[in-house]
Amino acid sequence: MRRAAIRILLLAPFALPAGCAQALKEPPPLLELAGGAPAAAPEEVDGLLAEGEKLFFSRNPGDVARAAHTFWRAAAADPARVEGLIGAARTELWISQHADGGQERERAAANGVHAAQWCRRIAPSDPACDYWLGAALGLQARERAATGLSALPEIEAAFKRAAAAAPELEEGGPDRALALFYLQAPGWPTGPGDPELGLEHARRAVAIRPDFPPNLSALGEALAANGQAAESEKTYRLALERARAMPGHPDAPEWIEEIEEKLPR
Repeated sequence: MRRAAIRILLLAPFALPAGCAQALKEPPPLLELAGGAPAAAPEEVDGLLAEGEKLFFSRNPGDVARAAHTFWRAAAADPARVEGLIGAARTELWISQHADGGQERERAAANGVHAAQWCRRIAPSDPACDYWLGAALGLQARERAATGLSALPEIEAAFKRAAAAAPELEEGGPDRALALFYLQAPGWPTGPGDPELGLEHARRAVAIRPDFPPNLSALGEALAANGQAAESEKTYRLALERARAMPGHPDAPEWIEEIEEKLPR
């Protein structure tokens, strides 16, 4: 079964370990992440970005792997620009969600963190860097449970910064991500999980982009977590309807699959 694209912003399944490793470490040099010398020239960046987007759109695993490499090359070609890093984060996290092997999933999640870290160094006020940092840390925590405890405050803070600066980013992505974070993180006293806060942020995401299926799916999950089963099912069915109305979107098949799994048989 395919891993659903909606889950790219989750830290589930999340198990808190007995020990704790640091979630953020010094990232490797950009040229190393891009595969080493020779580096592309700065004037090649726009072409590399366009090629990366085209490859990623297919959602074919081989093409997405090539897209990730292409975005890394763009990032290393001009360290003053963050578009390649954002593309690298997005594609690496997709790989982490869809790879069969645990080592590949862990490597891709770690690379997503590296991309977001470099993005924040270059453009610390860019909310996209925060958004993808939170997403990457969530997936890294899933693959490397030892980073879970240290990751929780970093994930929350990153998504909060993105929500404050650009709530419309990624179709209401920061609030959608916060909703899922609060719904799935461990609750008090272990962690910041809070179903009511999850519902609040899910409603905000839907208010920003009412017809976006992942926002409706997150709201359905939040309603269920708050004991509103009938409203949850109604919202999931609306999410399914909206997803089926987007046949040209590359993630629509996965949205449909995940939403159908949530509905009563």
